Order: sequence, then C-alpha cells, then structure tokens
Amino acid sequence: MRSHTESPLGDLPASYKKLLTRLAQPDWICQGTVVCRPLRRKIGGQWVEKGPYCLWTCKCQGKTVCHALSKTQYQVAKRAIEANRRVMGVLAKLQNITFQTILRRVPGVRKRQQLQATKVTH
Repeated sequence: MRSHTESPLGDLPASYKKLLTRLAQPDWICQGTVVCRPLRRKIGGQWVEKGPYCLWTCKCQGKTVCHALSKTQYQVAKRAIEANRRVMGVLAKLQNITFQTILRRVPGVRKRQQLQATKVTH
C-alpha cells in the first residue's frame, strides 16, 4: 500500500487542478499529421487534378510511417490529432507549473556569488 505522505510542494494550485480536469476529458488521441491534397499530373499536354488523396504520417520507432486514408478516416484522424495536440499543450503547462513550484518551495543548492568584473587596461 502507498503511504500518504505530505508533498513538499504543498496543495495543488487552482490553475493546476483546472488543467488536470482538462486532461480527464475522454477523447480519442492520435499522434501524427494528416493532409488531404490533390495530385496534379500532365496528361496529353494538359494539367489534370486527381484525388484528393488523404495521407496520415507519423514517426514510429525512428521511422516515418505513412498510410492512405479515406475521406472519413481523414476527418476522424484529424480530430484525434487535434485532441492529442491539446493534451500535449496541457501536459507542457502542468510540467512548467510543477517545475516552477519545485524551484520556489523546495530548498536547493546555494548559488555562488557572481564575481565582480574587473577592468583590464593595457
């Protein structure tokens, strides 16, 4: 069992709690990028637009993965990617608040005094 010890950071601030509630909202999330674009080809001397072609790309284990999507898949993936970006933004804010609180409330190392700049004349 976990022991419930008091955190050296104290209680969670209201802004932190508000951000946590934004994280708790259930939604599908997906990493990557989606694009939906036409393909232009020159056929018989004329430029012809084909498509649109919808693609999802993502870095997975150091490799770029790409999948062709239907229009419906594109729209669903786009919403999931937008939700993922919101989650990542909230996480970044939570991490920033946490680190700033650690710096303010938890005793740290003493900072060295800055040396006085001396003028050197030649």
